[in-house]
Amino acid sequence: MKRLASVLLALFCSTALAQDAVSTSVQSMMKTSVFAFGGVGFAGKTSQGELDFRVIQSQPSAIALNGFEKIFAGGDTEAKSYALLGIRQLDGKRFKELLQSLQGSQQKVVTMHGCILEKHSFMDIARAIDSGSYDGYLKSR
Repeated sequence: MKRLASVLLALFCSTALAQDAVSTSVQSMMKTSVFAFGGVGFAGKTSQGELDFRVIQSQPSAIALNGFEKIFAGGDTEAKSYALLGIRQLDGKRFKELLQSLQGSQQKVVTMHGCILEKHSFMDIARAIDSGSYDGYLKSR
């Protein structure tokens, strides 16, 4: 009986910690200021947005999709770009719906590649995601 209680407690605690990590990553990503994958800046560090993306992406599909949906609904365009990438990986039909809803958007996204910051139209980033330009950064599920 003690062993069962220990196993259940460990399972509950690990689930709670995972949910906290996802919740923290969702909140952090909502405030991201740049859409970046790969090493960025002079030190070639992984961006906080990519780190948060990876935490969310590592969860079971339903949890990850829910996190990305929250980010798309409440984040800035940089956060929405990460969310679109995650949603495309998890639910292609939903991605197409969101892509369609962006038609005519005049919003801009700040991106970073290496040490270079640029602004692109949100539609251009969404189209690049749709075409698979960012698939190389996705880890297989």
